[in-house]
Amino acid sequence: MMSKNEYQQVKDIVEKAVKLKQNKELAKAREVLESGLDAYPQNSYLKASLADLLYRQQQFNQAEKLADDILQYKPDDGRALTVKGNISFRKREYKKARELFTAAYESDRTVYVAQRLARTLLRLEKFAEARRILEYWLEEEPEHEYLPKLAALLYEKMGDRERAEEIYEDYLGNKPQDQFAYKEKIKLRLNEKTPAEAVEELKNIIRLKNHEQNPHLHSLLGEKLLEMEKYSQAAEEYSRALELDPGNNFVSQKLGLCLYQAKDYKKALPHLKEAFRNDPGDYYTRSMLMKIFTELELFQEGIEFFQDVIRNNPGFEKLYGMIRKLEAKSGDNDDGKEN
Repeated sequence: MMSKNEYQQVKDIVEKAVKLKQNKELAKAREVLESGLDAYPQNSYLKASLADLLYRQQQFNQAEKLADDILQYKPDDGRALTVKGNISFRKREYKKARELFTAAYESDRTVYVAQRLARTLLRLEKFAEARRILEYWLEEEPEHEYLPKLAALLYEKMGDRERAEEIYEDYLGNKPQDQFAYKEKIKLRLNEKTPAEAVEELKNIIRLKNHEQNPHLHSLLGEKLLEMEKYSQAAEEYSRALELDPGNNFVSQKLGLCLYQAKDYKKALPHLKEAFRNDPGDYYTRSMLMKIFTELELFQEGIEFFQDVIRNNPGFEKLYGMIRKLEAKSGDNDDGKEN
């Protein structure tokens, strides 16, 4: 049990780290937490906070090790279970993530764990269970920023687009500045239109001064142009979205996809590499990367890239298969040149 002095000091350390994380100063936040652990090496709250930070930095192996350290002597620690659930979710191991988030929710009944569990249930198409959780928390936290968007996504997946649009309308009435929610409302409205009709309507919306800087609308326009196989135009819209929202992994992957489809492999490669680093379970992006490494004969670059991904993402050792394929292709290529 923590002494009163330790409790207050740990509380101060974690609050300082949280503020740094909110300001996206992750390296400084990590220093603060590691320094705290030097002073209190057995403190599970500090360990869990550091594990969560390492997860956000995609240091999954270190994050999982810290979480496992906590669970050895506190098997029901909600924070540690949540970290492991987040890692499983990122690996697209949704059944395992559900088990971990459910266990975390039983001991740490917070809105954050609830929304992580609900999102996982959506991926597993367990809509009734997700709905029960979301309805409960929307009653408890009616002003929560994320829950209504998750509820709208649920109804959209259930095929009730009218209810989803109503939720966005209500939400935007209170938070009209939320650019993502506005895009989602427009996307629902465009569902019945052809891609060409949607493109024209989106162009008209983006011309308006209060929407021209919305990266999500540019991304949606890119999506519709991609459906029409207008790859160069789609790439322009995704590039604009990335300028307005740097670091958006979804947009980076889509930009890489457009350039790939346009057979501009050299320009596609850095975007697809960045996207895959952030989502190494994405089979489709992996396939595009393998095609590019092969077509451009960048065998060694591909080998080193996948080795680096494996180092930073335990549990993705299956990527050694990609390395073996590239090594084999490299050998075949060398034999061909000798002949």
